[in-house]
Amino acid sequence: MARPKKEKEQKLSKVLVVRLTEGELKQLEQFSIMCSQHISVLVRKRLFSGNYPKALPPKITVQLYAELNRIGVNLNQLTRQVNSGKLAVGLIQVLNALFAQQQTIIQHLLDDRD
Repeated sequence: MARPKKEKEQKLSKVLVVRLTEGELKQLEQFSIMCSQHISVLVRKRLFSGNYPKALPPKITVQLYAELNRIGVNLNQLTRQVNSGKLAVGLIQVLNALFAQQQTIIQHLLDDRD
């Protein structure tokens, strides 16, 4: 089944040539990747609405998801121990390890965003 035909007013048949520096083009490409939309869509939205589309959150890998899950499990175990009145022997070491993992994940997410 063929795609329905657009009305004449809705067809994107006109071409506009814009000259950019390499830096400007790279910046537009980064916005395009962050918003997961084509550059021409970004330019039209910015031109006619004054805003860029909202950036999508970075995708996480299966490995990163598993690491986040392990951190959640560890925090849940610590919370149960604290709520029951018990304190773990190596609580400080575990919390420091969790903090280091958290910093690594945050840095990974920030690097993935660029």
